[in-house]
Amino acid sequence: MLHHLMIGTWTPPGAIFTVAFDDEKLTLGLVKRTSIPEDEPISWMTFDHKKKNIYGASMKKWSGHKVISPTEIIHTGSHSMGHDARAGDVNTNTRAIFVLAANREPYNVYGNPFYKHAGFGNVFSVDDEGVIKENIQNYEYSPQTGIHGMVFDSAEEYLYSADLTGNKIWTHRRQSKTGLLDVVGSVDAPDPSDHPRWVAMHPAGHYLYVLMEAGNRLGVYVIDDSTHLPVFTHMTYPLVPPGAPGRFNRIEYKNILASDSDVGLNQKMYRSDVVVLSHSGNYLFATARSNSHNVTGYVSAFKLGPVGNVEKQICLNPTPTSGGHSNAISPCDWSDEWLALTDDQEGFVEVYRWKDEFLARVAHLDIKEPGFGMNAIWYD
Repeated sequence: MLHHLMIGTWTPPGAIFTVAFDDEKLTLGLVKRTSIPEDEPISWMTFDHKKKNIYGASMKKWSGHKVISPTEIIHTGSHSMGHDARAGDVNTNTRAIFVLAANREPYNVYGNPFYKHAGFGNVFSVDDEGVIKENIQNYEYSPQTGIHGMVFDSAEEYLYSADLTGNKIWTHRRQSKTGLLDVVGSVDAPDPSDHPRWVAMHPAGHYLYVLMEAGNRLGVYVIDDSTHLPVFTHMTYPLVPPGAPGRFNRIEYKNILASDSDVGLNQKMYRSDVVVLSHSGNYLFATARSNSHNVTGYVSAFKLGPVGNVEKQICLNPTPTSGGHSNAISPCDWSDEWLALTDDQEGFVEVYRWKDEFLARVAHLDIKEPGFGMNAIWYD
């Protein structure tokens, strides 16, 4: 059976690539390159709840694209980061970095700016067809904030955000009628050198998994039933092998490392990327990138208990390359069997099979286009 995936790019020119994976022949092929506004490459994309629209983090814009079929994708509009005029200025480095679509009514779209002038998130309403309509809220974090990933709980009552530059995890409450957000609070990361980048929530709602980009570890949190804030369990798992060489000398970096140790050195070579759940919620996958094209990144798999507790770390395998800006892993949404991995160092997408708790690469496709290899989303 054929399955289609859509993938964006880190750099211009903007394009959405549709690829097809054959789960019988175990092949990947390029189906179509769809041009979108040239200066709006999509570094992170997601579907709406019906897979009728793609929403994209598109440099200085939030973009929308109607999906009629895998080969017919139409740009429906682009919207500015409305919280601060400086964010949209071409002379600032502010960039739309992450976008999340609600799966429960109201079907708002939530976006995170990054780098400078990123102390607010942007909320957009959509029309009956899922097309982005207007900016209805710019909700507050802090002036130091740089959110790189968010996740709702299964009821979509609470939103959890990983604040990479602020070194915090934020909680917001979602209003049921409007989808607007109210601040509940934030908690500091366990260590000053952690810098949370990504979050995943177990469907049972008790456990939050926080990926630390600089700490290169996975932190396990439980959700307080009364405050709904995450509470650190003091359980962490490595996302880079403890013995991996840092490849930097101590003297050169002694003033910028968190500590004069091999762990600190590894933090400068590696930066962890994403953490995601399998379709069943029984497994968790996380990736790390390296900062050198000559050093591989890593992918980890974890076994979860029925309420979301981490039972064990199953593997910590090298990826084919550093991963570049990407190394983003994307499980399919109908089974635990298939996962996509993207890379923008060389420009490729791969599919892995998860079987008997082993991870096997079964298909590879090179796409030598500028910036190719941001996250893949499974259409069918």
